Amino acid sequence: MAASRLTALALRSAPATLLVLLEAWVAWDLASIPDRRWSVGLFLLFLSNLGFLALGRVIHRPWARSIGLVILGSAYVIAHASVLGIELVPALAVVSLVIAQVEVRILAERFAPLFIETITPAQQKQIGRALFRAIVRLIIASILSVALPLLAADLAIAGIFPVTTIPTALLLSAGLVAVVLIIALLPTLEARTEGKG
Repeated sequence: MAASRLTALALRSAPATLLVLLEAWVAWDLASIPDRRWSVGLFLLFLSNLGFLALGRVIHRPWARSIGLVILGSAYVIAHASVLGIELVPALAVVSLVIAQVEVRILAERFAPLFIETITPAQQKQIGRALFRAIVRLIIASILSVALPLLAADLAIAGIFPVTTIPTALLLSAGLVAVVLIIALLPTLEARTEGKG
């Protein structure tokens, strides 16, 4: 049962760890802004994100956490769009990290309470397999959320799809939709498969 407690502890701490990494990344970028006016304004926005995240933790309301993450993402986007310039790979990595943080938090809320001392080893094994599948889906979706836009950009640069055409935009959109579908629909399809088995 010690393994169950360790699994539950790891699940509960994973969202906070990813959030700290994300906050540190954005704070580091904001600290590198040379213009003090932009820097102060964006740090105030950054601090409001921390306020909403703290509020969400105190009052246990998901809307406050969501607003905090949106503000954090907005600070990153504004900083890079207005002052620092946009670099594709880091921007995709930040988006992927935000998605991963939200998904890991959902996994923690769903699975951590299941790892209690009263479950049988068979139940623990079944829950562990479901958790493993969910983590694999999350890893695949995170990789695709970075790899597919990079592939589309490479195809555009190579001239296979011109940069300004509608097919390029559709390819990028299709890649993002595929990532969302992987995250959203695979648990349902797996549940149907297990129900038939």
